[in-house]
Amino acid sequence: MRKSTQFNHLFQFILVFITVISFNISLFGQTKSDTLLIKEAVFNYLEGLHDNDAPRVEKAMHPELAKRLITKDNKGNYKLDIMGWSHLLFNIKTVDFKTMYKAGVNPEEPYRVEVIFYDISNDIATVKGIQNKFAFFDYIHLGKINGEWKIINILWAWD
Repeated sequence: MRKSTQFNHLFQFILVFITVISFNISLFGQTKSDTLLIKEAVFNYLEGLHDNDAPRVEKAMHPELAKRLITKDNKGNYKLDIMGWSHLLFNIKTVDFKTMYKAGVNPEEPYRVEVIFYDISNDIATVKGIQNKFAFFDYIHLGKINGEWKIINILWAWD
């Protein structure tokens, strides 16, 4: 075998090795504990909404939460509605969220929440929170602060 061919094989091996190591390093930033704690925060938020349980939702949220919804008026003008932490907690105490069920939902059916993970890196995470009853879904950003995962941003939309 010629030296240039050997060098090419060695170079390819090193490149693959570095790629595999880099990929694994980023995966190990996410622990099983982080995944469970992120799910717990999202469940606290969505199940807390369903049950009008303000302390449970409050446990999941960062005090500087921004919950956003893009709306459009009948003239086609867009705007961004922003709800903060205190506004959300007020709504949980005063609004019956069961009035926001999707059409045709059986109220007796058990409430189920699913968390779809998009990314966890360096103590921040992006997930989608979906459930089987409400007529909306949430894209959620969380941050790990003082060892706790807190919801910092929510961008949501009506189904």
